[in-house]
Amino acid sequence: MIEIDGVRLHLADIAKVAAGGTKVTLSPSGAERMAASQRSAHATALSRPVYGRSTGVGANRSVALDTADKEANAHGLNLLRSHAVDAGRVLDRETVRAMLVIRLSQLAAGSSGINPAVADAVVEMLNANALPEVREFGGIGTADLPALAGTALTLLGERPTMDGKLVPVPLDTWATEDALPFISSSALTIAQAVLAHQKLVTLLGNLTTVSALSFAAMSGNPEALSPEVAKAADAPAIRDMAGVIRGLVEGSGDPARIQDPYCLRTLPQVLGSVAEELEALSILLERLVVAGHENPLVYGDAEDGSNGVAHHGLFQMTSLARRVDALQLAIGAACATNLRRISLLCDPSYTGLHRFLAVDDGGQSGVMMLEYVAAAAVGRIRTNAQPVSLQTVVLSLGAEEDASFASVATSRLDSTVRALSTVVGIELLCASRALRLQGRTPEEFASLRFRKAFDAGLSLPSDVQDRDLRPDVDAAIRLTILPEFGH
Repeated sequence: MIEIDGVRLHLADIAKVAAGGTKVTLSPSGAERMAASQRSAHATALSRPVYGRSTGVGANRSVALDTADKEANAHGLNLLRSHAVDAGRVLDRETVRAMLVIRLSQLAAGSSGINPAVADAVVEMLNANALPEVREFGGIGTADLPALAGTALTLLGERPTMDGKLVPVPLDTWATEDALPFISSSALTIAQAVLAHQKLVTLLGNLTTVSALSFAAMSGNPEALSPEVAKAADAPAIRDMAGVIRGLVEGSGDPARIQDPYCLRTLPQVLGSVAEELEALSILLERLVVAGHENPLVYGDAEDGSNGVAHHGLFQMTSLARRVDALQLAIGAACATNLRRISLLCDPSYTGLHRFLAVDDGGQSGVMMLEYVAAAAVGRIRTNAQPVSLQTVVLSLGAEEDASFASVATSRLDSTVRALSTVVGIELLCASRALRLQGRTPEEFASLRFRKAFDAGLSLPSDVQDRDLRPDVDAAIRLTILPEFGH
C-alpha cells in the first residue's frame, strides 16, 4: 500500500503502482488539504469571477454562468463530455495507472478547489483496476484534457472501462465547480515521462556494464578512465561515470592500443551526459507529480480568511518538453558509439577473431545482420531526438496561442526506450559472443557487477553457426531491461 499525501511521491513508487498489484490510499493530510482548498474556492467564487467555475473555458472565458440557475450544474457535465474526445491507439494499462496515481497526488497537493470525494473515487478506480480507456492523441502539452475528461466519464458510468464494463461508480453526479479542476492537469504526459525515465535508468546502468564487456573484448586502454583524467572532466556526471567504468574493467588485461577509438575512449562523456540528463529530468518530475498546477490555482482557507485564486499558465509543460528534448539528444549522441562498438566487435583487428564473429572465415555471415538491426533502432532514436519544444500552435479562436507539445516528447521517449533496449541487447549479444570465443571467463575480472553481466551473457545461445538470430536478440533484450542485470 502506498500512501498519497500530495507532498512527496517517489518515481519508483509510481512505477510500482503502474505495474499493477499495488494499492493506494489517500493520507488524512492530503484529504484535509483538499477540503481547505474547496472551502477557499467556494468563498472566492462568491466575490469574484473564477475561470471554469463561474465562466466558460477557452474562448468562452468571458461567458458568465448563471450559478443561481439549477441548469448551471449541467455545465460541468457538458464540459466533461465535450472535452473527452481523443483518438489513435489505446494506451496500455501501465500508463493509465501511472496517470491516475499522479493525478491523485496532484489533487492531494491542495491547489485545485475540488471536492475531496473526487479523489476518493480515483482511489477506488485505481484499487479496483477499473481503468478508463485513454487514447494517444488529445493533449498538446497544455493539460491532458481529453484523457482526464474521459476518466471522469468513466467514473460517472458514461463510458466503459478498458475491460468494456460499466462498473458500479462512486460518483452519481459531477458539479460544475469540480469539472475543470479535475481535467486541468498534464498527469498523462507526466506519467509517460516517469515510466520512460524509470526504464531508462535501468537501461543506462545495463548499457554501462555492456559497454565494459565490449571494452574487455577489444582489450581497451583504461588510461582514458584514470582518476587523473576524471578530475579534468567538465561535469561531475562524467567524472563519476569514469570511475564506474574503471571499476568495471579492472583486471580486463593488457591494452592492445596506445589510444582507443572514440567509442571506447569517450565512454565517460557519452554515458555521463545521459546520466546527467536523466538526473535533471528526475528532479523536475519529482516536483511535477506533487505540483498543484490547476488553473486557476486555489490557495488559502476560508476558515482563516486567507482564501483566493490565481489564474496562470503553469500548466504549459515547457520545462518538461525541454528536459525530454535534452535527454533524447544525449541518448541520440551516445548511440553513435554503440553502433561503432558493435561494428568493431565484428572486426578481427580488434578482437582477434573471425570477421563478424563467425565460426570460421569460410564466408559465414555470423552477426553481420545485427549491425543492420541496431542501425535501424538507432535511426528511430535519432528521429525521436528532433526537438519537440520548438513546436507551437494557436487554438480556441486564438485564446490559446502557444503549446509546449510535451505530450509528443514524452510519447517519443517510450519509443526511444524500446529502440535503445534493442541496441543494448545487440551489443550484449556481440560482446558476449566475442568474450566466449576468446576463451575468457568471468573469474578473470575483478568486478562482481562485470562478472554477473558476463555470466548472464554466457546464458545466451553458444552456437556460432549461421542460423536465425531473432531468438538470441529477444533473449538479450530481455536481459538488458532487467534491473538486476548489470547493476
